[in-house]
Amino acid sequence: MQVFGVVGWKNNGKTTLVERLISQLTHMGYSVSSVKHAHHKVDIDEPGRDSYRHRAAGAKQTLLATDQRWALMHEYRQQHTSSLEQLLNVFEPCDIVIVEGYKGSAHPKLEVVRNLNKRGFLAHQMPNIVAIATDKDALDIDLPQLDINNIEQVANFVLQHTGLIPASTTTATNTNDCYSPSQQLLPASTVWQRMQAQVESAIASQQTLANQWLPLSQCMNRRLAADLTTPYDSPRFDNVAVDGYAFNYDQLSQTQDFTLPLMAAEANAGGSAKLTLQAGHCIRVLTGARMPAGTNTVVMQEDVNIANNCVSFPKDCKAHGNWRPQGEDVQAGEVIIHQGQQIRPQDIGLAAAAGHAQLNVYEKVKVALFSTGNEVYELGEELPEDGIYDVNRHLLKALLTSLHCDVTDLGILADDYGTVRTAIDAANASHQLIITSGGASTGSHDHVAAVLKDLGEVHAWRLAIKPGRPLAFGKVGNAFFLGLPGNPVAANVCTLMFGQPLIRALSGGGWQRPKSYPQKLGFAVKKKAGRREWLRVFQERQDNGEILLKRSASHGSGILTSMTRADGLVELDEATSDLSNGSIVNFIPFASFGMGDA
Repeated sequence: MQVFGVVGWKNNGKTTLVERLISQLTHMGYSVSSVKHAHHKVDIDEPGRDSYRHRAAGAKQTLLATDQRWALMHEYRQQHTSSLEQLLNVFEPCDIVIVEGYKGSAHPKLEVVRNLNKRGFLAHQMPNIVAIATDKDALDIDLPQLDINNIEQVANFVLQHTGLIPASTTTATNTNDCYSPSQQLLPASTVWQRMQAQVESAIASQQTLANQWLPLSQCMNRRLAADLTTPYDSPRFDNVAVDGYAFNYDQLSQTQDFTLPLMAAEANAGGSAKLTLQAGHCIRVLTGARMPAGTNTVVMQEDVNIANNCVSFPKDCKAHGNWRPQGEDVQAGEVIIHQGQQIRPQDIGLAAAAGHAQLNVYEKVKVALFSTGNEVYELGEELPEDGIYDVNRHLLKALLTSLHCDVTDLGILADDYGTVRTAIDAANASHQLIITSGGASTGSHDHVAAVLKDLGEVHAWRLAIKPGRPLAFGKVGNAFFLGLPGNPVAANVCTLMFGQPLIRALSGGGWQRPKSYPQKLGFAVKKKAGRREWLRVFQERQDNGEILLKRSASHGSGILTSMTRADGLVELDEATSDLSNGSIVNFIPFASFGMGDA
């Protein structure tokens, strides 16, 4: 948790700047708390209120709780007032605390200067002031001077000074590179952390996710809502593993010929009789049958000779082999499938073996999906010269279905505020997630962004990633919102890398990124440090049997065939720069997402 302060003489606009700074930092995706230090007597309570009466009666601390917020009021009584450092311990974890006042504390501060009075700069008295925010053209002071009306500039300075983003190493913006350090992009790891924190908090506050009982035939790919136990040992009794002959190995002498007379009885699967071995004999047994009492070894029928109603065994037969003891697989009361586990065919078989005809599973994540834009047309419609078909909605619907979501297709929404607002407002009541692409930035025609600002808490982020960059995540009513890049490749990749962990958590599986595996590159890579990249690659077996990762000749961010020809993604983190042919990288096969061949 970082701390940064705003100070200044009275009537210079400290509170206004703090308000705008908090709003800007929140809009950039940071979690922000604030401290306001008042020098005059202030009471947030009212005389006559119940909470006020508690305090007046002598309570040291009074917590006032409502459906909207809670406030803890602490009376110093005979104590000394708390330092800023002591007060900061009250806060829950966040990215940054903005402090208005507390001039004497050691944290870094920004001085607000609009109306410089005869007392001069506070910075001349306080060495912890690191910059000036002003509306003046130039001030006679040797400190960085920020435009108080350029809140993005102020916010970026605060973030750089506190280390939340790296300081820019360039003085000019490269307009041909949207990943330039001057763009102040967020690392993917920061966004993952914030998404995880928000979704886990939402799930915890709701106590439980929606669940339902379904027959085994409908449980594939659903996640189990509660640990599943077995009421039985498996196997339920000692049983035969192969067709053959059972006997008591321990009663044989190593010097005698392994030949035993054969009992007239036979043990077979499903037979109700509990047979007992006659001393000095062997007995015919079939796979799955209950082991006759007194036997401890089964020899395969292919390994014996039978003559004159006697069975001869090889002397090197495996002692105590070819049978399964009761409870060898699982024991009564043991958990056989854990809560949150995605159910596979083998899990269906295990549940059936334990006698479960139904399972308690989490409901599918309900996702509302829509497109916007007057330039976007539905398939089958005639395209004007400046029109495009709605690629992303169809791509994302298929992708979300493969991630086992229940998708509601809202179609193409008219590019106006009222239509978008009505659709989003209706969707949040019955869906856990709302997704769109290309419409959550801050352009003048991006009505989605305006609606989200009015209806919910949504952060628009620019990420240090490729492909992709713009990403919006937040909450609208009861639903989470994910605004994806408009480029189809970027929308696809960002859904996998950011949407899939979110969907997994909402479906009861907990937050977890897809598994990756070390594999060798079959090409060289030139990459800028400081951003995370995902390369679309396919596996190719060489003449020597070695498998290398390759990529299509055309692999730009706008080349959709680079996805269709790929077997998965190579993830290159921010610290990675250029890689040579043969480098070992992290490969994420599409099979890790439940798609494609393993």
